[in-house]
This record gives sequence, structure tokens and C-alpha cells, in this order.
Amino acid sequence: MSSFSLAFLLIFGLGHHARDPVDASKAVKLTSRLPCDGNGAPEDLLRVKASFSPGGAVREFILNRFETDKCSVETMFQCWHKPRAGYRDAWSVTNSTPSSQALVPLGSCDEWGSSAPAQYVLSGWTQEGTESKPMWKQVPVKQVSTLPEVYEFTDPNGGTARLEITR
Repeated sequence: MSSFSLAFLLIFGLGHHARDPVDASKAVKLTSRLPCDGNGAPEDLLRVKASFSPGGAVREFILNRFETDKCSVETMFQCWHKPRAGYRDAWSVTNSTPSSQALVPLGSCDEWGSSAPAQYVLSGWTQEGTESKPMWKQVPVKQVSTLPEVYEFTDPNGGTARLEITR
């Protein structure tokens, strides 16, 4: 594959797995413990541990952050890139590794100097279908414990996904 083709695929998002937009009613809202007072943009650091049962469908946890539709590339006269408002992937983990640990930053404010809190949801996804390009389907995530903070979901074949968060 030429470098031009690779750049085209990366720029236009081809080659990424396609998913429907996040349905917040099937996800769990996460918030920072740090206050958003408009004087900065503090970040809470989450220690996460994901574990997946063997077998079942391909499963994925995604931490999504809501982004507004502000211009990201602007010159004096024109906005060149204005993504639509919606949830964007901030972090993810799949069951390709049976157990995984990470440190994940969770911003307290929407942006630097804003007093609007950042909006995050934890969503769960399974890959279904036997065709050459299986589809991703969002499944409900449920909180099963508050101390420790634990979230789980199950795929249609009975495989489970579990995410433990330590703050």
C-alpha cells in the first residue's frame, strides 16, 4: 500500500471499525471527583482493570467524552474543520487481552478555563455477524458495585466484560 493510500485511509477514517453513535441510555455516566471551578482544567486519574470471560463475541469497553461542535482548525476568515457535536472515544479496551490495566485521565471541565463540567459515559460494545465486516452493537452497561467501582455487560453469547475503577 502506498503512503498516499495509507494517509487517505487515516485522514478519512476508512479502515476503522464502524459503530453507531453512542446511546447514552445504554451507557453509564462517569464524572471526575475534582471540581470544575473555571480556573483551569484538572484531571482525575482513574486506575482501571478490565477482565473478560473466555469465548463469546468480541467485546469492548469505551470511555466516550462529549465534544461540542466548535471549530478545531480556523484561519482569520474561515473555519476549515468543524466536527459535529457528539461523543468521541477517549479510551478503549477489548477482549483481545483477557486482563488489562491502565491509567485513564478523566477531565473535570469541558475545556480549559470553563466552568462547564466534562461529560463522559462508559459504553459496552459487541461485534456480531459472520460476514467479512461484522457490525458493532452497543449493549447496556450496568454498575454492579460502588466500592470497588465495578461495571459489567454480557454479550448475546453469554461472554462477560468487567471493568473495575479505582479513584
